[in-house]
Amino acid sequence: MDNLIIYSLGFLILLPILIGYYFDYKNDPKEFKLSLKSLWNKRSSKALLFLIIYFSFVKIYEHTIPLNKNKGIEFNSTREKIGIPLIGKNWEINDSRYRTIWSNVDSTDRHFRKTIEYGILNAKTETDYYQNKKREGTFAWSVYNYGNNSFEYYLEKPNEKLVSVNEKGNLKYENPTIEKKVNKTEFEKYITE
Repeated sequence: MDNLIIYSLGFLILLPILIGYYFDYKNDPKEFKLSLKSLWNKRSSKALLFLIIYFSFVKIYEHTIPLNKNKGIEFNSTREKIGIPLIGKNWEINDSRYRTIWSNVDSTDRHFRKTIEYGILNAKTETDYYQNKKREGTFAWSVYNYGNNSFEYYLEKPNEKLVSVNEKGNLKYENPTIEKKVNKTEFEKYITE
């Protein structure tokens, strides 16, 4: 649909120009041909060639980068071998160029989101988000790095101490949440609790 709008606008802009050139040609064809030859000199041809190459590369870049973006539901068998949580069949997808977000529509499941981030060639990281209904306001997520095949685990919980006193005796306002890196056993304890 977007391409149709762009082509329509281009046609509406070019149509009056083409009509003007047609009437100019009808008035004096010899002078029109001479003016076209003077327009088409070496600089104009180089500039046109540059624009064609530039816009070709832009379109190729938009449609082919990242090169390998096949980490959807069909990738679940490989995920199972690696140990990454799987994507369910009822999950919704929100796809952008360098990031794909899968959201779980089933509210009873603790695993509620998966984010896959892509580089130019392939996926860089896959992040799985969890929420525990028993522990209000806490979230956990695991990050699988495709580059070095490793996991990192994080936990975010509410900060009970929003205000503290620093060494000089001044009040210090803390962040409303605390984010910390945890080990695998603490992470698994949170998601199975």
